[in-house]
Amino acid sequence: MSPKIWALALALTATAFAGTADEDWKAVLALDAGPQTRARSGNEAQAAILAHLAAQERALRTFVASHAEDAHAFEARLRIARLFALRGEIQNDTKLRSESDRQFTALEKDATPEQRADLDFARLSQAMRHANSPTTMDRDALLTRARRFQSAHPEDRRLPQILAEIATLFDSQPTTKRKLLLEAQPLANDEETKSRIDDDLRRLDLFGEVLALAGPSTDGKPIDLADHRGRVVVVAFFATWSPQSILALDMLKKTLTAFPKDHVQLIGVSLDSKPEPLGELLKSHAVTWPIIRDGKSWESPLIRTFGINSLPTVWLLDREGKLRSLDALENTGVQIRQLLRAK
Repeated sequence: MSPKIWALALALTATAFAGTADEDWKAVLALDAGPQTRARSGNEAQAAILAHLAAQERALRTFVASHAEDAHAFEARLRIARLFALRGEIQNDTKLRSESDRQFTALEKDATPEQRADLDFARLSQAMRHANSPTTMDRDALLTRARRFQSAHPEDRRLPQILAEIATLFDSQPTTKRKLLLEAQPLANDEETKSRIDDDLRRLDLFGEVLALAGPSTDGKPIDLADHRGRVVVVAFFATWSPQSILALDMLKKTLTAFPKDHVQLIGVSLDSKPEPLGELLKSHAVTWPIIRDGKSWESPLIRTFGINSLPTVWLLDREGKLRSLDALENTGVQIRQLLRAK
């Protein structure tokens, strides 16, 4: 399906409102599920994401115009501001980012104390999204902002999610990451957040350990990480139904062309339950690296053991098979070179 057809289909979905405020808000929330299409390339994945964001904006603007006095109207306006920021990041458009800031500022004038918490949360979330390749200073600044939110809104239900999300920025600093997760754990007030924190701690426990990863390949033959000792290994957990995964695979493929194949190995772990979409992706992208797939998706014992809870997840192992990076999408080439130089 072409990007234009995707955009049309999403636009039709966004404007199919039932009429009442409650029903229309449910239609808005339904779009939170994201693009429900399979991208065949990085460009198609980005087109699908942008088309979906446009559909969300149309739905939100329609809601505000139709239900300006509804309790959800402020949140709808807040979501629009966040969409501008997200589009600005994806398209690297400073005008969109400036418009987002302008809308946030306008919302501050009318915000109630409860709405101010929502606004502060949105701005903190936006700052975290901007941190694609954060420096140590950037990480510390974001942590400081999170602490300010915690001080201003100590009873906010989103505190454990904030701490858990901030923790993801400290994959290279395991001690700080663990401290944040352990602080968030007793505050978690829903099963999803509790499960996420448990998964994050499980992955953190693997850091620095030899990773025992093995499973069936796409052709049924076994793949074992132990067979690649002596190489730096990139492990990418992905799925064809995740547009972000397709973008990550394209980036990894491009980055790894700079390294000798006998020094660096990429191994994929697919969460696809059916072989056909994966086969199409491997063919269209000329994928030659080993792919593990057991067909059990999120219920796979392999996925549960490693605490994988988001896609894509990309790890980096040293020549001894020890897990050295929980976020190998950040400065991938630099991280690989560091491990190759290590004795």
